[in-house]
Amino acid sequence: MNKNRENFKKYSNDLYFHHLLVENERIRTLICQELILDREIVSTKLKNAQQYGKNFYEKKLILDILAIDDVGDLYNIELQTYGLNEEILVRFELYNAELLRQQVKQGEDYTSAHVVRSLIISYGHILDNAPLYKCHFRMVDDEHHIVYPFNRMEITIIQLEYINQVINEMTSFNQLMYLFKNEKPYDKIEIDYRIKEAIQMHDKYISSEESYLEYLDRLDNEILLRSRDRKIKEANQKVVEEKQKAEEANQKAEKEKKKAEEANQRAEKANNEIDSILDETKESIIKYIKMQFHEDISDFISTFSKQQIRNLQKHLYDFEEFEELKNYFQKPKGLSRKVCK
Repeated sequence: MNKNRENFKKYSNDLYFHHLLVENERIRTLICQELILDREIVSTKLKNAQQYGKNFYEKKLILDILAIDDVGDLYNIELQTYGLNEEILVRFELYNAELLRQQVKQGEDYTSAHVVRSLIISYGHILDNAPLYKCHFRMVDDEHHIVYPFNRMEITIIQLEYINQVINEMTSFNQLMYLFKNEKPYDKIEIDYRIKEAIQMHDKYISSEESYLEYLDRLDNEILLRSRDRKIKEANQKVVEEKQKAEEANQKAEKEKKKAEEANQRAEKANNEIDSILDETKESIIKYIKMQFHEDISDFISTFSKQQIRNLQKHLYDFEEFEELKNYFQKPKGLSRKVCK
């Protein structure tokens, strides 16, 4: 027998689990009853009788069972053969919230919303720091141990890894969980009639070639889905890496731009300081010539270049007469050559 056929025949085959809860109301009601202890559930009906997300092109291959009981409370049930990771647990929270929201039509009182209860039956993939067979979650004030009033959402997780914790409390529900965990019924006590029905339905299911082909299609879709998810993950990672590189390049460019701006500011400051010194130098030259020769050269000196002003300052005291200075100005290369006394 090949591996696919072996896995198909297991009770952990979630296609069989879906088939069982769709076709057998007694077992469906038994599971729902485990989630509520203060009243007896008379009957349950399916809200989603068919599979959805069955094709590769759908976002997920989901086989949840959504049922409603005789008073209107909702039950979302899923057999989980993969790890109880963050994505799965958050999905249950969001799905519960959406089921709660959908109940209230526009203009209706919010109190009309019925309780939404979810059950995750997990194979071997346990919760961190929770080595327990059954974990029941709802909104509670941890400090004062007060349950949130009028709570409308509950999530219960059954961890089949710890089925032995209830080995001495083999209720009908626990017998069903034992069957799914161990691939055989618990025979130390009288087997519940619903467990016998589950076994009979399983025998009939695994003898159906049509069911097996459906199972193979499911495997193919899962392979395609995992391949697609991997490619999407790789593409997203590449986008993140490229974005990070772009951000690093932008940061580097910003730093270079900032350095250039700072250099320009320093250069501008230096030029302003030079201009200020030259202005002071011109004023000093004008005052000196006025005092020494009683002549005003303000208009004329305003046309001088920076180099000419520096040269004039350097040789200013070489001129003994204003005419000598004046003649020097009139030379074609005035102040560009050395002045000799």
